[in-house]
Parts: sequence; structure tokens; C-alpha cells
Amino acid sequence: MLTELKGDNPKAFAFFFDQHYNALCYFAERLVRDQLMAEDIVEETFMKFWDKRFDFETEQGIKAFLYISTRNACLNIIKQSHRDNQSQAELLYLSEKKEGFVLNEMIRAEVLSVIDKELNKLPVQCRTILKMSYVKGLKNQEIADKLAISVNTVRNQKARGLQLLRTKVDSNELLG
Repeated sequence: MLTELKGDNPKAFAFFFDQHYNALCYFAERLVRDQLMAEDIVEETFMKFWDKRFDFETEQGIKAFLYISTRNACLNIIKQSHRDNQSQAELLYLSEKKEGFVLNEMIRAEVLSVIDKELNKLPVQCRTILKMSYVKGLKNQEIADKLAISVNTVRNQKARGLQLLRTKVDSNELLG
């Protein structure tokens, strides 16, 4: 893919975009706490990546560049926000002295990206109910009301979806 990327092949760029976009958005959103801003940051990061596509020797180098660039852009926005609000506490927490936090958020973003991909492979009703419950934070009764189904069906579909995801984790399909 690197050769094709350096040859200006848009499919190679799309490959890297598809590979990392969701995880980078999760990562950026955890840092800036704003989904739209996070998406903008990640899109700008990919524009920088395209401009520097000739500089990379490995796919790991690309991944490192994408995360570091996204982190730096997030930290710049946080710094600007803190200057505006005169608050330095969170800036100090997210600064270079707290690499553990950033590393944990990178890992969390990767895991959430994998889970999101697996969620999208679940049967429609399982996927819908799990997302409503765990992503949107709705209670079983709220989900049942919105989908015009019984609370028992919601519970059964949640259990089924979680079991399908556990099976994937147990068999290491998510990690490989």
C-alpha cells in the first residue's frame, strides 16, 4: 500500500482512511469532548497525511503520525480554549506529562473502533438495541417504547448481541 500511496493512488489513501478514521475520531473526541470538532481535527490530520505521503516508510509510521498529529491538534485546541476560559487544570492533565492518559485513550479508541465494526456486523435489531442502550444510554423501557417492542424483547436482544460480541472476543477474532 505504501508504494501505491506514494504513486498518488486514491485507493491507497482510502485504505488508510478507512483503517484509522473511526479510531482517530473516538480518540480526538475523548480529548476535546466535541464530536464535530473531533471529526474536523481528524479530517485535517488526513489532509496533512496526504501532503506528507512520500515521507513514510512503514504503515506503523503512518499510524504514529496520524495519532501524534491528532493529539497535537487536540492539545492546541484545548490550550486555546483554556486561554479563553483562564483554566489551566485540564491542560496540565492532558499535557506531555500525562502520556499515560493519552496512551490509554489511544488504546480505548482502537478498541471502540473494533467494537463498532463488530456491532455493525450484528443482526439489525441486536445492533440497534445495543447502540441505543450502550451508546445513547437509553433504558430498556425507553428502547422498548421507541421501537414499539416489549421490554422482554429488548432484554433478550441485548443478551443475544452481547453474547455474539463475547464469542468474538473469546475466540480472539477481534484482536487478530
